[in-house]
Amino acid sequence: MTTTAPDPHHCAGGQPSPSGSTGPVHLQTGTPHPGHPEPGRAQLGRPDPSHPRRGRLPVLIAGTWSVVYCVLGLVWALGGPGNPFTGSNAPIPANSLLDQTHALVSGLTIAGIAVVMGILTLRLVRGQTDRATAGLAVGVGLLLAVVLTDVRILMTMGYLPVMLVALALGNLEMEVLAAMATWPSANMLLMMVAGVSLTVLGMRPLMARLQHADPARALRVGRVAVAVAMVVPLGYATTRLGWLLGVPVGLSPEFLAGIREITPIGAGLATLAVIGAVLTLGLVQRWGEVWPRWVPVLRGREIPARGPAYAALAVAVPIGAAGLMYIRKMVAGVPIGPPGAETQIGAWLPEMLWPLWAAALAVAALAYLIRRGSSRPQAERRR
Repeated sequence: MTTTAPDPHHCAGGQPSPSGSTGPVHLQTGTPHPGHPEPGRAQLGRPDPSHPRRGRLPVLIAGTWSVVYCVLGLVWALGGPGNPFTGSNAPIPANSLLDQTHALVSGLTIAGIAVVMGILTLRLVRGQTDRATAGLAVGVGLLLAVVLTDVRILMTMGYLPVMLVALALGNLEMEVLAAMATWPSANMLLMMVAGVSLTVLGMRPLMARLQHADPARALRVGRVAVAVAMVVPLGYATTRLGWLLGVPVGLSPEFLAGIREITPIGAGLATLAVIGAVLTLGLVQRWGEVWPRWVPVLRGREIPARGPAYAALAVAVPIGAAGLMYIRKMVAGVPIGPPGAETQIGAWLPEMLWPLWAAALAVAALAYLIRRGSSRPQAERRR
């Protein structure tokens, strides 16, 4: 299966910027670096022709998921086995919107989304890249990847490194780690990957329309987004690291004493949040474009634009899903932590801001892509 490139009237790949330069922009002024040998800006709406598999992969994932889950959804709706949202498979209390719903509801919902995804994928592959189709693809993709999933993927991403260290030190049993590998959790991952794939397909024609966006404006937007995407995780880290040190940030001393044994886990996640915040800063800094001097072997080399941007987007999706789950539970009065956590502002407020964190991180990543463009030579972009 091959994809049809977006309308060339919407993609201006290979055309110079208004300043006449196709190089990267200066971080302070938003203007191109004079005489810089780096290649031109990206055809943001097109997959990289030097990596054809990269361009086809979202199509393959979205198409396969739509076919398989259309069948599975109908089977589950009829009461068939393996429904990850019902019976003993679903967590109690419910984490996702479909958990503990009737099999008919969850099955038909999944089957319906699969059908819509299949139709949208076919339209986009055939070159029907109008704004309505592209926008609907993005919306359905985010519905599947963010709204209908929950915290389980983020927990796996965050807890797994900590648990592997604990396992290596002999402080954790292998059975505890194996308990994370369940069908409902795997289903969440499959839904998230499929949703992201459809979102990518929908974003291609939309990003193509931003080919001539002002780099200086993209930098300004990126700076604001990066600031928000740093403040939220650093606020979360402040509470968790404070608890580890015995400082009841947002908690009563009595409550902190009751959760003392689990504070190292929160501190481990807080450390990852701090590292993520620092890396986010690279989306608007020079060291986010070129490897710094202190990095062996790679020093001075250009960092591929897609690397940092895609990494940020890959983190933003599970963060957004987890944040929406916490908000749903808080509104519904469902416990989200140890008994009494709902009365401790430090135990729940940081998580309420995670959707904002995710949105800001996504905006920062897209602004970075728009500003930097592609690392492909201009001759290659004209193929």
